[in-house]
Amino acid sequence: MSSVCIVVPCYNEAARLASEVFVTYLEEAPNVHFCFVDDGSADQTRNVLEQLQARQPERIEALILPENQGKAGAVRAGMLHCAGKSFDYLGYFDADLATPLSAINDLTEVLDKNPQIDIVMGSRIKHLGADIQRTLFRHYVGRVVATFISNILNLPVYDTQCGAKLFRSNVVNALFTNTFISPWLFDVELLARYGQLHGRAVVLERVAEQPLRQWIEQSDSRISSTYMFRMWYELYRINQTYKNISP
Repeated sequence: MSSVCIVVPCYNEAARLASEVFVTYLEEAPNVHFCFVDDGSADQTRNVLEQLQARQPERIEALILPENQGKAGAVRAGMLHCAGKSFDYLGYFDADLATPLSAINDLTEVLDKNPQIDIVMGSRIKHLGADIQRTLFRHYVGRVVATFISNILNLPVYDTQCGAKLFRSNVVNALFTNTFISPWLFDVELLARYGQLHGRAVVLERVAEQPLRQWIEQSDSRISSTYMFRMWYELYRINQTYKNISP
């Protein structure tokens, strides 16, 4: 059975982190570990995470960052921290559990059954049999942004921004060693980095999107409304930095 470690970035999550959900899931998934990253929180998140670690010290780790680095920095710190350990796959999930933990099994299965795949990304595709709950406004804004991102990357990607992704451990260091341009659009940059390293043809062969069975929008968004204006500049910088991706 493949060993999996999931990084969970946390910023001021003390009041809403569903600790029992994570603990219960570990009882059902003996191959999974969690690394919770406290991103310089101003509340009691550190205490909550350290209590979680004390309950399952062999399978839960609390990584405490002294200063807030943003989601990209927190995920990067967690992924690099775990990269040197003996896990087959490393990934990250959002702390709000908009994507349920059961999706870890689905993403793991993609990598287990397809040895040529290096990266599998959860994708919020509405289809029969899936429970994808999202406001119409955020859905349509998301589709506009996703189309723009697909054009920037020159890849037929549907959903780069879903916070559920899994990587083979041997590709993690190359993708996460350098800091990211954007605190929130680092998922776009990860694909661009992989493309710059291997070329577009390899991305098409070794990166897969897995439609989620369930995704429920959480109202407590950590992205400010003003960020929508800065986002376009960050996309421009990503495009300029990685525009010379080989075919």
